[in-house]
Amino acid sequence: MSEFITDNGSWDEDFKTKEQIAGEAAESKRLDWIRFDKPGEYRVRLCGNFVRFYRWWSPFATRLITHLSYKDEDPAWNAGFWPRKTFAIHVIDRGDVDDQHPTGKLKLLEKGASIFEAFANYNRINKVNPASQAGPDFVIEVEWPNGNKRQANYKVTPVMQVSEWTDQEIEMIKSDHADLKKIYAPSPLEDIKSAWDMLPDDAKIPPKRDGDGYSDDTTKVAQASTKTTSPEPTPEIKEAKTASSDDDLFGDDDSVDF
Repeated sequence: MSEFITDNGSWDEDFKTKEQIAGEAAESKRLDWIRFDKPGEYRVRLCGNFVRFYRWWSPFATRLITHLSYKDEDPAWNAGFWPRKTFAIHVIDRGDVDDQHPTGKLKLLEKGASIFEAFANYNRINKVNPASQAGPDFVIEVEWPNGNKRQANYKVTPVMQVSEWTDQEIEMIKSDHADLKKIYAPSPLEDIKSAWDMLPDDAKIPPKRDGDGYSDDTTKVAQASTKTTSPEPTPEIKEAKTASSDDDLFGDDDSVDF
């Protein structure tokens, strides 16, 4: 007699829609980040919508994300610390290629307002969403004054030409994109409280801050200048070569548009 027993079927699990399967795959994705781990130029292509969130740096050593609704109960906020307003978006890293990814791998770009303001300026001046099919590549130049990574400067320059997604890039975006809303969801408030309770008393003293509002860069870590140019006329995009919208590429309507 066989030791194996036939499993019970499930109307929900065995008959999932394509949308459910795609959503679960996106949720499980673990993409690499653009790390800016040395000075130099990094060329990227933005893809789709971005998310905005509030991340704790000081005083915690672990990665924690707070939320505006937590403000009255978050102990770090109540003590006078301010989270960093941070943004994240999918990008194609033009500098990381192989046989399967000849034009670059899909990654996540996570940074403060300094870099994302440059993307927003491109949108404002050129009336073109920089993360749409009609967007360009961007070159992000990273400088470390006196070799100090913590004082990194970023200069963001759009490339003149429109960088239309290829068929292969569209398939990569569809299959490999992650669910940004889940990746950057707020940490449970109880986890933040627990991490706070584990801090030594001297770590619970907030630094001085300038002005009011949320800290975009806790120690003025990143500063960016932009050179924004008008793109060449957008070439005619054949329907067979593109999706009809960014939502089609990602199979959702998550996050924020430029």
